[in-house]
Amino acid sequence: MGDIGPSVVPGTATEPPGWFRQWRILLGAAFRQSLIYKGNLVLMMAGSAALQGTQLLFIGVLLDRFGVIAGWSTAQIAFLYGLRLTAHGVGTVFFGQHLATDQVIREGDYDRFLLRPVPPLVQLLTRWFNLGTLGDLALGLGILVTAITLAPIDWTPWLVVLTIAAAIGGGLLEAGLQIGLAGLSFRLGSTRDLKVSVDNTLTDFGAYPLPVFGPAGIYALTFALPLAFIAYLPATVVLGKTDELLVPVWLAEAAPLAGPLMLAAGWWFFMRQSRHYTSPGA
Repeated sequence: MGDIGPSVVPGTATEPPGWFRQWRILLGAAFRQSLIYKGNLVLMMAGSAALQGTQLLFIGVLLDRFGVIAGWSTAQIAFLYGLRLTAHGVGTVFFGQHLATDQVIREGDYDRFLLRPVPPLVQLLTRWFNLGTLGDLALGLGILVTAITLAPIDWTPWLVVLTIAAAIGGGLLEAGLQIGLAGLSFRLGSTRDLKVSVDNTLTDFGAYPLPVFGPAGIYALTFALPLAFIAYLPATVVLGKTDELLVPVWLAEAAPLAGPLMLAAGWWFFMRQSRHYTSPGA
């Protein structure tokens, strides 16, 4: 009997890697490629940090004038802002390439994605790396670490874990929300303005304690647009300000779990909407 060729045994080296490993490998390659021009790293990080820093400067002016904002001190506001910006950095560093969705669909690059043995969304999220996102992450971590040393926080192991989980979970939540909106590009053609509007809302409103916006604003920014889950809800737990919450304390403590749930939902929605893709060359 002749040789019928090698067989593929599950779990061996011949089995294709899972999507998570594929994403990690391709994102690492995109990052290394972007470092070819090292001058861009410094310039883009500085530009991104300067852009985010303007809002921090504005908040500083308000605090200098009024002392507190909705009962939150300067150090507490800095903690909230640092946690929010760190989460934003996590989301954009690892998933921010969704901004290219409109271009990929319009120019037909998505055709090539469909021909490769890697999930199309993984290819989209790793087609390039925006060095400027590192500036957001670096500034957010710097502010957060500084605020931790200034804010009156009675640290426990639970609060340390909650803070780290909030920074990661908040980034996953923002990424999942934006990836889900990117999926609408397959039907609407362009969603860039919509995504920018949502990003601006998260950035502009996420830097303030939600009581500033009144009960209606709190509910809108908690359930209509889940901004509160990114930083505000976990921050109230860490800073001991849960008495101002209009939602149960357990929901604030579990806020980081909303991140992976939103990412999974956004990923599923994107792939579901991709069934409506029509090649521009068809």
